[in-house]
Amino acid sequence: MIKYLYIDDESNETVDSFTDGLKDENLLIEYKHVDEINSKDFFIENLNNYDGLLLDLRTDEFSKNSNFTGSVWGQHVRDLSTDSKLTVKDVPIVLFSTDLKLKATYFKDLTSNNIFDRFLTKGSTPPNAKSKLISLANGYKQIIVEKDFSKLLNINILNLDPRIFSRFEGGENIPSHEYAQMILKELIYAKGILINEKYLAARLGIDKDSSNDWSKIKEVFERAKYTGVFHDGWNRWWMFEVDKIFNEISGTYLSYLDAEERVNILKENLKLKNLNVPSLIEKNESYDYWTVCKALKKPLDPHEGFKVYTRSEPKEWQEYEYISLEAWLTQSPVIKKKNIVVHPSDKNKLNIKLEKYNDE
Repeated sequence: MIKYLYIDDESNETVDSFTDGLKDENLLIEYKHVDEINSKDFFIENLNNYDGLLLDLRTDEFSKNSNFTGSVWGQHVRDLSTDSKLTVKDVPIVLFSTDLKLKATYFKDLTSNNIFDRFLTKGSTPPNAKSKLISLANGYKQIIVEKDFSKLLNINILNLDPRIFSRFEGGENIPSHEYAQMILKELIYAKGILINEKYLAARLGIDKDSSNDWSKIKEVFERAKYTGVFHDGWNRWWMFEVDKIFNEISGTYLSYLDAEERVNILKENLKLKNLNVPSLIEKNESYDYWTVCKALKKPLDPHEGFKVYTRSEPKEWQEYEYISLEAWLTQSPVIKKKNIVVHPSDKNKLNIKLEKYNDE
């Protein structure tokens, strides 16, 4: 049983409505009102009884005694876990707050982002949130006892860009949460050397939702599946392994072909019939699918899309996300919901396209 401590300044009734979507036979959420935490020593005395921590962003709104925010509590816990004089367990810290608070503070303040491993939105908790919380807790346990990246990632790291690991090669005693956050934020959450299922389908040129043989394709590329720490919370594939397997099948590489050519090769060489090519997004002409429109969730040739702005530029081993012209012209609701902004380097390109279609 994985046990998370949840700290908030809300009433028990309100908290129950928020945590209802996190109930699971393998996951226990224990709530404490922030006023019950009468000193910062609470964590020294109690945190080792838990596998993770859920914090509201604002724990100072309805509290009688506390003027600390979730970020302050989170930083305190991180400081305690790195104090060699103490034996406070390093655990995942997940921000659990309302969409309004997240947009007003968390998404604007980069300094607090390094405290938290993940954020969840109150009132709209996704079905996979439970498995992710469990995965985070189990992953931390694994990292606490193992610091070898080849073992943590379950792959020979000589196949990866050495710059990924440069922070950890100085012989310092680096805390477990830094290992966890590097793996999560630099590899699993980012697009690049690891890709999710939507990207896998786009790069193979397959409409996975209408292709009955998609499960058979995933079996063919099973060797490329990420099996390292946190894999049970996030389905990912190593892109270089995907390319290698496709090359073994076809004698060429995915990036040399368009979607129709990729699918024809897979059909012919694997004797599969039920594979379909995704239709083009409106106003697009290229089947050189390589990315996915962040708003429409459909395959896209990056050359026909527009880079999405992020608060920090992608690292050398990471890729930009993209949005399609059609999503922008139709003002997809996801644009506002996810606060999607076109990267400054692509704004002129977008404006030229918008002028063209506005004049028609």
